[in-house]
Amino acid sequence: MTELKPKRVHKPADQRRSEILAAACRVFAEQGYQRADMQAVADAAGVGKGTVYRHLASKEELFSAVLDDCLERLMQAIAEGVESREDPIEQLRELMRAYLLFFENNPEVIELLAEERIAFPDRKASSYFARAPEGREEIGLPLFERLAQTCELRDFALEDIMDAGADLIHGAVFLQCSPHRTKPLSERFDTLFEIFMQGILKPPH
Repeated sequence: MTELKPKRVHKPADQRRSEILAAACRVFAEQGYQRADMQAVADAAGVGKGTVYRHLASKEELFSAVLDDCLERLMQAIAEGVESREDPIEQLRELMRAYLLFFENNPEVIELLAEERIAFPDRKASSYFARAPEGREEIGLPLFERLAQTCELRDFALEDIMDAGADLIHGAVFLQCSPHRTKPLSERFDTLFEIFMQGILKPPH
């Protein structure tokens, strides 16, 4: 009896591209940019190598597209967190929570950001820092301006307060890779947020 070959499943181009990017994300994170090749990505995505090349013309283009996709998903998670609340303090809480949980749920993105700096040292700015001003202007600054209008903030410039918050959550994400960290970010978030909002000193009685 002749063995029937499985029929090729035809998927919309956008869906196929998303599956290729997801597979490439795993491959680049596990193997590194230099060792990974398009065949490994194709195998991980369950498609032929030619299909990968039809969507992304080179390994560098594929890597950049993966990073763009990851950062777009991060921006979307942050925006959805902010939009889920009306109170500015709760919006800020959800913004910071969404940021930390994104990296907790997608640890491979940290590997990709590190790989980018190694593989492309001549780039003036990494993909992450190239996108940062967009999020700052569209989401961060308007939120902190609303916060200043509704709450009594300490006498610091809004830019300095925003920078302190960015330092806190950015550092928390990358330090989470340390073997000395035993609690996931989701369990540490409430403490981090309260320290950011209130400081470490008890108010005087």
